Amino acid sequence: MRIKALCYTFICLTFCFFLSLLHPAKALDLSPQAQISLITVSPGEELYSMYGHSAIRIYDPTMALDIVFNYGTFDFNTSNFYVKFIRGKLPYNLSMNYYENLKQGAIQENRSVYEQVFDLSPTEKQRVFALLETNYLPQNRAYFYDFFYDNCATRIRDVFMNGIGNNLNFKHKPQPEAPTFRQLVDIYQRPHPWVDLGIDLLMGLPADKLATPLQQMFLPDFLMEGFAPAQVTALIKPAQAGGQAAAGRPLVSRVQQVYKAPASSATPTKFTPTIFFWILCAMVAVITFLQIRKKVARHGIDVLLFGLAGLLGILLTFLWFGTDHQTFGNNLNLLWAFPLHLPLAFMLLGRQLSPFVKNYFLVFSVLLVLIALIWKIFPQDFHPAVLPIVIMLALRAWYIAKAAPKLRKGANPYK
Repeated sequence: MRIKALCYTFICLTFCFFLSLLHPAKALDLSPQAQISLITVSPGEELYSMYGHSAIRIYDPTMALDIVFNYGTFDFNTSNFYVKFIRGKLPYNLSMNYYENLKQGAIQENRSVYEQVFDLSPTEKQRVFALLETNYLPQNRAYFYDFFYDNCATRIRDVFMNGIGNNLNFKHKPQPEAPTFRQLVDIYQRPHPWVDLGIDLLMGLPADKLATPLQQMFLPDFLMEGFAPAQVTALIKPAQAGGQAAAGRPLVSRVQQVYKAPASSATPTKFTPTIFFWILCAMVAVITFLQIRKKVARHGIDVLLFGLAGLLGILLTFLWFGTDHQTFGNNLNLLWAFPLHLPLAFMLLGRQLSPFVKNYFLVFSVLLVLIALIWKIFPQDFHPAVLPIVIMLALRAWYIAKAAPKLRKGANPYK
């Protein structure tokens, strides 16, 4: 068995070496026994794996070939890695690996593995494989990743659309109500509620666009579901007619669950961000009431709240204008997490508040009340935890503008 494994490894390494030297016009010919399939790995417990994974498997027993092509890899040794990652300029690559390595890696991470074997003609198989060979050339394998429109799943979708051409019909079922991109990713972020809050805050209006069935295939599970009913059509000549008719065959000839992961024993946390911020909002309301009742004008909590909101606003502004991440543009969270909050928060440490500071927070408190009242009609879908944050900021902004100045003079703030 050890000798057999070494021989198999040697054959695969040799193939990979020669494949890297191939010209796209001189593609390696697959045998008639070759199979091409879509591999789908279920979401994992780690954050990097929470959306799942997709790869294309090329299996040719005649040539002792069993490899997978994966569009979701990047190099940690890239110069200025973190800067490029944050700015959306980190190149992702098409990589090639042994199928067995992918399967064993998924098993170790307790992730289910599914395989959809495609019923393709020899010509279609060769076309798909030639596209992968061309994409794997050093000058072609890198691309700039876009979470919704150009990622490791959409690239696989496009390979088969280009390889099979107009004969590929996905047979999408009518949807009574199309989901948005944000709603789709929320499905996978729910087991990680704090991560869900963070990503929801960073995503702007582009995430609230309706996703067509074809666009929904940016997620591996939806890619698998999209291919399931697909058909490949071809023109044939009827026996007793002079015209042509279209005949179709299912794209997927066989589906198998390569590995079924045991059910996770982890229980989702009940202390969600929404619960946390409603509790915090109630505490801030109590503190505000006590400060007014005791005629105390203190702004320690305001410096903290508005300072953090200002820092978030600076981050959202940077992601909008300073990066290539389309998803982070036009973010309406800036209506409450405004960058100017940060310097204004430090002005609250002075003995007296300037008219500008008081007017700023007065206008902002009115704006926040309006946001809370028309919460549901905004074109952007806010995370539920944002509502208690908005109420909390509105309360403290009113306190800064109206109650605190009178308390400094020893007057009753309600007169």
